[in-house]
Amino acid sequence: MDSTSPCSVPVRGWGRLLGPALALGLLFAWLLAVPLSGPVLARSSAPSLGALTAAQAFALVHGLSLLALGVWTLWRPLASVTRWAGAVTAMFGLLLAVAPTSWWPFLLLGAGVTAAGSVLAVATSIAHLPWEGRPWAIALGAGLANVLLYVASLPEHPVPDRPLAAVLALGPLALPFLLGPRPWEDKGFFSLEKSFVALVVTAFCAYLVGGLMYSLILPALGQLGLRIGVLPYMALLPAAAWTANLWGRNWAIRRGLALLGVGFMIWALAQGAGREVAAQGLVVGGFAFLDVPFWAAFADQGGRPSASFGLGLGAMMMAIFAGMALGDNWAAALQGREEEAALVAGMCLFLATTLVPHLWQVEEQTDTSTFAPEARNGFGLSRREAQVVALAIRGLTNKEIAKTLGLSEGTVRKHLERTYRKLRVRGRVEALSLLYRQKQPEA
Repeated sequence: MDSTSPCSVPVRGWGRLLGPALALGLLFAWLLAVPLSGPVLARSSAPSLGALTAAQAFALVHGLSLLALGVWTLWRPLASVTRWAGAVTAMFGLLLAVAPTSWWPFLLLGAGVTAAGSVLAVATSIAHLPWEGRPWAIALGAGLANVLLYVASLPEHPVPDRPLAAVLALGPLALPFLLGPRPWEDKGFFSLEKSFVALVVTAFCAYLVGGLMYSLILPALGQLGLRIGVLPYMALLPAAAWTANLWGRNWAIRRGLALLGVGFMIWALAQGAGREVAAQGLVVGGFAFLDVPFWAAFADQGGRPSASFGLGLGAMMMAIFAGMALGDNWAAALQGREEEAALVAGMCLFLATTLVPHLWQVEEQTDTSTFAPEARNGFGLSRREAQVVALAIRGLTNKEIAKTLGLSEGTVRKHLERTYRKLRVRGRVEALSLLYRQKQPEA
């Protein structure tokens, strides 16, 4: 019986988190520092690709590639060729480090495609972690990536940009060693439910609003302010992971939206140091409460994680691309009215915090893969019934299940009665025995 606290990870479990966390950190250190409008790319003065900058072209291709892989994996498991995605991404990164900058836009297009496979390999390995370990792996990886990004952003760092880009490009090369053998093959079934669509739409809107407002706020901060803003982001990552486990992904996402909203409103109303603190601490730092719970929520979908991550992260990347592409025009159109725009954005985000609970059902402390999707579908269990019985066989009382899922005890009791009838069992012990037999073929 699992008696682990939902907001902690067993000591023996930390070793299992390190591989996916390091893989996430090393991959995104390169993505953030080089192709995604990072400091190395910004200092290189790479030429544009038509109407798009090099960073915008990468973001567009990367987002479309994630979406394409997500759609593909709705019907088929992620191809085993993705085991080489990290090595190919590293090759593109090393070519960027030595090639003339005139080649960079075309190399970034190739890197955008292969990096999508690398991201899904890392994300799938995180989805295979225990429920309570996923936010911590995401937070550790994001922290490592931003530490390296902070170092790369320093104007006085001792390593020139080209060697620095080469060193960071070696990170994706380590993915197969950090993730273990074939973590990217997921054989479950993914159901594209309305709750998941609502989750993806919420993520897209949150990152689009944040990206557009960045174009108004960041010019006032400058490079020094942006680097300082990374520090509260890293400081809030453990709090975001802890919150996502203790109160759930839904609650943590609502706190992230509220933090951004408060940050925008304070920035609009305050003057002097208060405005900078709001922008750096709440706006830049507040994204920790979006990155961690959104990633964890995508991992919690069960079935085939590559599909949920491909569609979810693809939508987030397309929102980032839209913010990058529209940012300059947005800033020019609102010149002189930045404060009014920040107030409106803050109020919209506050409104979103009230709508989020009604958009999708939370899966608090529940690993939806407890019943394999094919077994769940064979018994005709709904997602909520699977959640309730999964918590029941873990030893939670009806009262604890009700508190966890935000239901009444009567509703929990009715869900269990219907579930037992569908499973043709008389209680929790027989349900656990049935679950064990269902998982035997997968062992």
